[in-house]
Amino acid sequence: MDTIKLNIPASPAYLQVVRLIAAGLATRLRFTLDEIEDLKIAVDELSAYLTGAQGRDGTLEIRFVVHDNKLEISGAGKFAPGQKVRTDLTELSRMILHTVVDSASLQQADGAPVFELVKSKA
Repeated sequence: MDTIKLNIPASPAYLQVVRLIAAGLATRLRFTLDEIEDLKIAVDELSAYLTGAQGRDGTLEIRFVVHDNKLEISGAGKFAPGQKVRTDLTELSRMILHTVVDSASLQQADGAPVFELVKSKA
């Protein structure tokens, strides 16, 4: 099991970096192209909830845990005080995530928004 940690500005402009790392790690695990695209969709969907459309004052801390046949990705928003983050997924987001990954969640933990997702190799 390997763990990779990434800190990026909480801006949508940097979400491409998160998607690229997720795709690269999934490629190392020999995920199919469809599985890699599904993973990119999921990590983008959840990360975008944290950054919001305009970005936030603070950082995203992303952690990738690589297992033999699955990838776990978690993220936490470390934002300036007073910034509200929506952590209730829309019905559409829940449907998308249910379709593309094994499990996914978005919630508040210790006052910070966090997400977790798991994608296994078929």
